[in-house]
Amino acid sequence: MATARESRAALQLVTGAAVDTSIALLSSVSGTPQARRAALLNGVPEIISYFQEGAAALAVDFYEDERLRAGVTDRTFVTEFVVNDRTVKIRRGVAWASDPLFSDDEAVAGKRLAEVVQLETARPYRDTIVENRRRDPASVGWRRVSSGSGCPFCKALAAKGAVFRESTARFAAHENCHCTAQPVFGKNDTGEEVPAIAYVASRRSRTAAEREAVRGWIAYYE
Repeated sequence: MATARESRAALQLVTGAAVDTSIALLSSVSGTPQARRAALLNGVPEIISYFQEGAAALAVDFYEDERLRAGVTDRTFVTEFVVNDRTVKIRRGVAWASDPLFSDDEAVAGKRLAEVVQLETARPYRDTIVENRRRDPASVGWRRVSSGSGCPFCKALAAKGAVFRESTARFAAHENCHCTAQPVFGKNDTGEEVPAIAYVASRRSRTAAEREAVRGWIAYYE
């Protein structure tokens, strides 16, 4: 059974392969910027979709391993793949990534494309863990697993192995974020509850005061 760190490393291999394949496509297409953008809009979503299946499969395996490791006896729960349809948003991301091609800057286009592909390929792994945790009566929450040397934002959210217990908590991620989620089960693995500010940091929209409070909290980990 893979550990949380090993599963995170496996996800990095999947996202890395997706990025490499997408960059290879960018390098292989020629013609006008409009033609190259069209090729990327046609090909990159398919590349992401292919590797997303692998990311979700890794998460399902890890979730089931964690249930076994925790000694959960209920075998009626079925872990489900979660790959949400984000075609429109992915296409918007690819269009943004291809903008530098119109100024003949393929290096910047490649950097942007890598960010979009990495983030979207990793998303089903996290979604699969978080959504199954919400459905699973045996789970008491989930924790963030970071590299330990990541950005202050990630280190703050993953501090001390703290557990997100609220079912509404979303997994906040940024470009080139290699954090994963780990389901938590049972009384002996509840960990420390995340502070309220962590839930604020995970929200998509925040007030100016909340943003300032989050910045101050994250600065502690810099």
